[in-house]
Amino acid sequence: MESSKVARNRKLIYGIEIEKEFVNGFLIGLGVGFLALFAILWASIFFASLLANISYGKILSVFIYPLIFILGSGTTLVVAGFVRQRTS
Repeated sequence: MESSKVARNRKLIYGIEIEKEFVNGFLIGLGVGFLALFAILWASIFFASLLANISYGKILSVFIYPLIFILGSGTTLVVAGFVRQRTS
């Protein structure tokens, strides 16, 4: 009787550990994805300004708030994932 209770508690603890690992990896992966999206968007704005013969400043002024949001969200998610990984 006692051994089944111990095995059940180990499975519960192991399940919680797996869930924490998944959440930490998900946060880091999502943050890295946002940072990659930021780099791709910025590069596409730069090259679009060269191809369309429109000034870089005019195109950047349209996309500055999404760029700031993506950069901030990506950085926050990566840091949150690393902090959760270190503290858990």
